[in-house]
Amino acid sequence: MKSKLILLIDDDPSIQKLLKAALEKNGYSTMSCPSGEAALEKLEQYTFEAVILDIVLPNMDGWDVLKWIRNHHVQHQLPVIMLTCKDSEIETVIGLEMGADDYLSKPVRYHELIARLKKACNKNANVLNSPKLLFVHGIEIDQESRTISINKTSLPLTYREFELLTLLAKNPGRVFTRDHLLDLLWHDEQFLETRTVDVHIRRLRKKIQEQGGNPDIIETIRSIGYRLTTD
Repeated sequence: MKSKLILLIDDDPSIQKLLKAALEKNGYSTMSCPSGEAALEKLEQYTFEAVILDIVLPNMDGWDVLKWIRNHHVQHQLPVIMLTCKDSEIETVIGLEMGADDYLSKPVRYHELIARLKKACNKNANVLNSPKLLFVHGIEIDQESRTISINKTSLPLTYREFELLTLLAKNPGRVFTRDHLLDLLWHDEQFLETRTVDVHIRRLRKKIQEQGGNPDIIETIRSIGYRLTTD
């Protein structure tokens, strides 16, 4: 079986060496980059299973690399685990807001890294292999016919509302920031504010409730964004 290829982005050769050894010991293949610019070149040339990304990099930092992956890369759902030299709640929140899948502080505990990497990769595989017909919280979403129903009753949605609910349904439990949702669903429009997302969420909840569904399945994560509950 072909081993999964992981991209390591860190400007410290000793960290690269340790990460490489830990990953390859657990059956992964690795490719290393010392800078954000070099990482973008690799991302354009190869298909990776996940990215382990240091925040502090020369010139183009980890935040910029993450933003590029989420907004421009063909594999925009590629799992990204961020590394930082300090355990900062602010940095953790920023990373999650920008679309990071997980976050670890240095020095890295390698058993924990492997466990989190496996979890992120498995979650991404489930998203990529998701069926055309989705069932969540009593809601049936047919992606081919672009129809949604609750208890066999059609739920009339606009184009954006359909895309928004489908995105959340494909990623239950994952928090999407308002900015990330704007980038994913309104990427071709300019001068939009994050309240555009709030308005669409509010309309979605209202329509779900009017058809007998539970509007609270779309959960507000205070100061961050939204997610579809897993309960």
